[in-house]
Amino acid sequence: MIEPKNGSDGDSDTRRFFMGGVACSTHTISELLADLEVLLRDRTLRPRTILTVNAHIYNCAMRDAALRRNLNAARMVTADGMGIVWAARLFGVRIAERCNMTEAFRAFLVAPRMPPSRALLVGCSSAEAEAAAGEIHRLSSHCRIIRSVSGYLSDSEYRDICAQHGGVEFIFLGMGTPRTEHVADLAAGVCPEAVVWGIGGGTVRILAGVMREAPVAWRRLGLQWLHRLLNEPRQNWRRNLIGIPLFILRILKTAWLSRCRRGR
Repeated sequence: MIEPKNGSDGDSDTRRFFMGGVACSTHTISELLADLEVLLRDRTLRPRTILTVNAHIYNCAMRDAALRRNLNAARMVTADGMGIVWAARLFGVRIAERCNMTEAFRAFLVAPRMPPSRALLVGCSSAEAEAAAGEIHRLSSHCRIIRSVSGYLSDSEYRDICAQHGGVEFIFLGMGTPRTEHVADLAAGVCPEAVVWGIGGGTVRILAGVMREAPVAWRRLGLQWLHRLLNEPRQNWRRNLIGIPLFILRILKTAWLSRCRRGR
C-alpha cells in the first residue's frame, strides 16, 4: 500500500510506499525526469535527494538503521532492481518499470528540455570521476561538472567542498552503500538547494569507460546482477549468491508479517 510521506512537497509523495520500513517509490524514468524539472524550477521544494534501492541496498538497510533513515528521508528512492519491482507486488504496489539509475542518469543527460545546470561529481577514484565528467560533457548540452572529486575523502573534506560550491544545481554521488546515502545526507545539509542524486558507483565507472554495462536484453530481463557477477566475480559473488536468496527470504517474511498485521 502506498503511503504519503509527511512534511514534504510535490507529487513524489503519491508514488511512495514502504517494504518492511524501507522506502521505495514507483517512479519510472520519465516520471523521475519530470520531477527533476519541477525541482530545478522551484529550489524551495524539500526534500531534494534522489536515492535508489535494490536487493543489496535493501539487505543493508534492514540491518543498518542509519542507512534506513537516510533512504526514508529522500524525496525519491527508485526501484533500481527487478527484484524490488517484483517484491512490490507482495505489498499491493505495482511498479510500471524498473528505474535503473544508469539509464535514468543517461536519459537526464540527453533530455532536450532540461534547463542548464552545474554540478559536483563525487565518486570512485579521482581519475574515474574526472573521466566520467568528460563523458558527461560529451553527452549533455545542459549539464556541466564544475568539479569532480574522489569518493574516498573524509566527511569534513566533503563538507568543505560542498560549502565552496553551494550554488550548484546538482551533487552527483557514485559510491557504495551506505557511503553514498551517508554523504547524500551530509551534502543535503550543506547545500539545501541542490538536488543530491545518488547515481551509483557503477554509473560513474561505466561513464568513465572502466566497467562494461550489461546488454539491454539482460537489463530488461532483470539479469544485470548476473552480468556483473560474470565480469567481476570476486567483487560480487557474496552480494549476489548469498545476498539475493537472503533478500527473497526477507521480503517474503516481511510481506507475510505485513499481511498478518492488516488482517487483525
